[in-house]
Amino acid sequence: MTAARILRRDDPEAVRLLAERWVVAGESWGARFDARAEDLPRLDALAESIPEGHYICVLTRDDVADIVALDEATREDYPAGDAVFHDAVDLQGARDLVERGAVHGVRTASGELVAMTATHATGALVETDFTAVHPSHRRRGVAVAVKAASVAAGVRAGHELFGTGGAAVNAGSLAMNRAVGYIVTERWVTLVPPGEGLAQRNQATTAPARIAVPTRAQTRAPVDRA
Repeated sequence: MTAARILRRDDPEAVRLLAERWVVAGESWGARFDARAEDLPRLDALAESIPEGHYICVLTRDDVADIVALDEATREDYPAGDAVFHDAVDLQGARDLVERGAVHGVRTASGELVAMTATHATGALVETDFTAVHPSHRRRGVAVAVKAASVAAGVRAGHELFGTGGAAVNAGSLAMNRAVGYIVTERWVTLVPPGEGLAQRNQATTAPARIAVPTRAQTRAPVDRA
């Protein structure tokens, strides 16, 4: 079986393979946000637009059990395919997330963790590891609020460049990131040869969707789940 090819949509090789009847099995995008201090009032307003009865907080080692629980509640929603993955977050993984980067969360008045976005800095770029929202709290602006708060915190820490990625079929994730201020900078396709199974839109995010981060330009990358 021929391996799938992950290429930029405008790559001549992708054009050639499509002409040879290769099939698009997944599409993804990468986006950047060149954020500055002047963006802070808008970002703060987005963060403050969180639904009543919710609040945003920075998660720490004291919150690792809740991080794992929310990951378990959303794990089945992540795409799976030749070019995508989401590693299950265990207690050690949650500790790593809060220690090597930053995890912003959304809690209800009762203290339940219902959303989170994890990031880490790679050189000048603050990269999103993943964003997750509990199914019962989606489509309420929670993802926009927590991601805006995360970017605002990064700007206040001295960062200016932020990267993320998502699946072409996940319109909610794309809309959420655009609302925060991200601009799509590249689109990618996963191509499989003709005759090797039906194309499946796998809601993929490929590592090349964040290709400008050299250390992550491998074969796979995490995703936003808004």
